[in-house]
Amino acid sequence: MKSAKLAFGALLVAVIALPAVGDDDQDQQSYWMKKKLEFSEHILKGLALADFDAIIKSADSMRNMSVLEKLSRRTHADEYRAQLSIFQASTKQLIREAEKKNIDGTALAFTQMTLSCVNCHKVLRDSAK
Repeated sequence: MKSAKLAFGALLVAVIALPAVGDDDQDQQSYWMKKKLEFSEHILKGLALADFDAIIKSADSMRNMSVLEKLSRRTHADEYRAQLSIFQASTKQLIREAEKKNIDGTALAFTQMTLSCVNCHKVLRDSAK
């Protein structure tokens, strides 16, 4: 629990520092994407090594980041918010399966989370048209 609070605190500091990266929406989107890709890579590595602690840590960081992203995103589109909720639910499931050390359930939850990412990006691309 303490490490989750530390991870959340680190994410909060990173979000506060975001304007230094750039006030442009594209800079902010790139920041979120880069961080989520890093966490996804750690989860995939954790799956390959059956390192459930690493999976939990990265999935929890992604879940916390999505909460902060939801608060900071300028778009309030219903479809985007729905996709973000699906992402959060699949990330929670990923954590639950990893806590049970269920490699098949963890892999399935990771796949569901990945699909939620793809669908969210489709929504964002469509809304940009």
